[in-house]
Formats: sequence, structure tokens, C-alpha cells
Amino acid sequence: MIDNLYASLSKEQQQTLIAQLFKKSKQTMSYFHRTKDISLSKLETLADFFGMPLDYFRKDSKFKTNNVTGNNNFVGNVSISTNLMIENQALRKDLDNKESVIKAKDETIDALKRMNNMLQAQIDNNIKREE
Repeated sequence: MIDNLYASLSKEQQQTLIAQLFKKSKQTMSYFHRTKDISLSKLETLADFFGMPLDYFRKDSKFKTNNVTGNNNFVGNVSISTNLMIENQALRKDLDNKESVIKAKDETIDALKRMNNMLQAQIDNNIKREE
């Protein structure tokens, strides 16, 4: 996924990203290419660079925590699906789009009401003239 994002950048943007991520260290960059292992701080930098939430990079995976104990009660492993956040964002965009459509329809209805009132006034004036 990261390789695809990187490939979509211009050469200048690629150089900027490399400078931010690896501080121009070829050793760190070759380690990343070899292992595909990236630290959380570098992942945060990457997410900021592309303007994406950090959870985007955990797409189709789960974030698991260790066993949780509190008040001497064993809770167990807790997992959070990051896909829920992505789905939530998509639903919010869909809702925003639907609200825009409703607003446009309301404006159209108002315009048609005004036009109807104008036409009714013209008809009333024509009837008065004929009398």
C-alpha cells in the first residue's frame, strides 16, 4: 500500500517524503525496503504527509491489545476493527451528499413557489384587465 502511494507522487514529492521519513539516511531507507518494518512515528509522518488518518494504514487488519485487568476482573483481549472508522467516514460523506441534495431540492421548491406566485399574480392582473 505504501509503495502504491509513493509511486503516485511526483519526483519532487517523493524526495520531500523521503527527507521527512528517513532524514536522508540511506541505511534507514534500505532497512525499510528490505523488511517493510516501519516505526509508529514514521507511520504518523506518512499519514500526515498524505493527509490520511493513521488507521488507514491498518486497513483490513485488527489492532489487538494485551489482556486487561481492572478491579481484579479479567477482561481478555480487546480488538478494534479499523474498518469501522473507514466505514463511518464513508457514511458521513454519504450523509453530507444527501443533505446537499435535500438543500438543493428545497431551494428548487422555493424557486418554483415564487414562480407560481408570480404567474398567479399575472393571471389575476389579466383577469382584472379583461373585466
